[in-house]
Amino acid sequence: MDESLKQYFTQDKTGYYFSEKDKGYILRGVAGVKKCYDRTRNEKAIKQAEIEPVPLSKVYSYINEFIEIIRNANGFKDKIIQIDSIQLDNKEHVIIDNGIIIRENKWELPQGHWEGKCYIDDFHDEKYDVIKNKFKLERVSDILWFKFTDKGHLAVVASTCDINWNDKSTCGVLVNEVKEKFDDSFVFVFPLTQHMIRTKAEPNSYYRKYSSADLELAVGNYLITKGVPIIDYYSHMGHKYNK
Repeated sequence: MDESLKQYFTQDKTGYYFSEKDKGYILRGVAGVKKCYDRTRNEKAIKQAEIEPVPLSKVYSYINEFIEIIRNANGFKDKIIQIDSIQLDNKEHVIIDNGIIIRENKWELPQGHWEGKCYIDDFHDEKYDVIKNKFKLERVSDILWFKFTDKGHLAVVASTCDINWNDKSTCGVLVNEVKEKFDDSFVFVFPLTQHMIRTKAEPNSYYRKYSSADLELAVGNYLITKGVPIIDYYSHMGHKYNK
């Protein structure tokens, strides 16, 4: 990995606690969810909400900027500069460069089950298939998505095919804690193409250079360095702390 990028793939240990059961550091819960009383993430949300929101256009630009940094490091030197559209639920949504601005949308939650260590996808919203086909993704879950609050704060940086505005989720509880609400009128979606997860030199390698979780971590951290407040500050850093 390029040394200049390592800082973005680093987790903040403050958001984790040591679990005797798991023999490692696990992402802290949120007070108010599943009988959790740890307020570390709640207090962080309150502090983030005190920071003035960054204009949506700048947030979008920062995400796109970092995606291009990753593409460049992977060997793809030509920037993606485009205006296009995609049809989802018979509505047209705009594609700008590497991302999509999706408005007035409803998403069905995925369903699946575990067979040993393998997760089986039983159902996902067909809109993810449309995105997968449009951007030639390897998996329907190869996306990053970004939802906001009614006051313009970035609520969370997330990945995979589970776009939602659930008030009872950890993010929803944090948004309610800071006395804001989800703005469910739009969502930013950035499909993770092969240019982002693989290198130009090894396009067919068995292992990806980056997983969607890796890029979720890195993009979230990049936004933090750009001064973008995130209500669910630690969510994008992953469930388990890796030294």
